[in-house]
Amino acid sequence: MKLGSSEEKKAVKWFNKYICLRDLQKDENGEIYGICISSGRKWVANLYSDKSISNGREWCASHYWNADKYGSVRFDERNVNGQFQSLNKYLSGDKPNYEIGLRKKITDEAFEQLNRDRHQLKQHKFEYHNIAETYKQKAKQEAERLGITL
Repeated sequence: MKLGSSEEKKAVKWFNKYICLRDLQKDENGEIYGICISSGRKWVANLYSDKSISNGREWCASHYWNADKYGSVRFDERNVNGQFQSLNKYLSGDKPNYEIGLRKKITDEAFEQLNRDRHQLKQHKFEYHNIAETYKQKAKQEAERLGITL
């Protein structure tokens, strides 16, 4: 994905960071983990001494509908979920299994609406600053929930 302006890059950075944090959980022992949207496998986060996450590029925000082709759902939280990067990068998101996981997560009705929404025309270029600020705040809230630092 080629990004244009610095505002667009910030919007993508904070949105993706929020998604990665949103899809993490903390168990009763304090272990922070995520469940991959397509494989259902558990990913355990490692923390640095400052309590920031070291993901080793294993956990990423993965779009069900490609961000470059479907700009209308690029920043749609239904469309982007935590996934092992290997599946995102080498298996094109493992789309058949991603669909199964996504339907379970957001319901069949919401999935069908997402499919319709991907065809709408939407320009984000004038909204990038607001998107970045919104998701920066949401990422901070998720980090607080997990007891980690950004």
